[in-house]
Amino acid sequence: MITKDSKNVFIADDSVFFRAKLSDILVEAGHKVRFAKDGRELIKEIRIDHDGIDLLVLDLQMPDIDGFGVLRWLKENGFAGRFPVLVVTSVYEAAHVVDGLRELGAAGLMTKGFTPEQIIFRVNRILFPDKVAKRAPAERVPVSMPVDFTVGGKQQTGFILNISEGGAFLHTNADILVGAMPHLKFSLPGSDRVFDVKAVVKWSTSDVQHKTLFGGYGVMFTSVSEEDQTILKHFVDEESKKLGINNM
Repeated sequence: MITKDSKNVFIADDSVFFRAKLSDILVEAGHKVRFAKDGRELIKEIRIDHDGIDLLVLDLQMPDIDGFGVLRWLKENGFAGRFPVLVVTSVYEAAHVVDGLRELGAAGLMTKGFTPEQIIFRVNRILFPDKVAKRAPAERVPVSMPVDFTVGGKQQTGFILNISEGGAFLHTNADILVGAMPHLKFSLPGSDRVFDVKAVVKWSTSDVQHKTLFGGYGVMFTSVSEEDQTILKHFVDEESKKLGINNM
């Protein structure tokens, strides 16, 4: 989940707390961050250096010029489409609000209650569309759930930070070689059912996994029961709907 292809993310939000929180998450994931405290300051920065923005994270509720005002300004002044805009809000917005944001060119909408894993998941989907398109058809969704696993006869622990029908991203302090075949045991959020899954490590970010929350290993499931596969598919589909992955 950490990227070596660092991008420039601009955060526009009047909350110092949220700017700091989101900045910490994005920097931890490998990106560079700049700020504006309101729409007026943001517009000034865009006029100066719009080419230095790879993604704008835009708060919908700001004083003076709000998120809608910024989006309208971008459209009216020829800046629409110069960089993607991910809108953030403290409340769930009605359908007509989402439609209005889409018409004004927003690439996505998320609430401020999202977890760090969900934020990075959404941000990286927007920043790296080519990588998303090249992935296997199985959709990935962010999670944060503990996992026990055995590899080389040794029991270890870690966290699964995203999961699909066919694999997961495993964060752990254990050193695992690519090609190793861990045996995973975990439960999905809100369920007591224990999944007993065999997997193979396909890739790693071993150079940074001890330094960041988002380092770890990509594992592909090699043995999943038919019943577990059905439950996992349903979970991924439901989480995708909650995140609006296939919508805005």
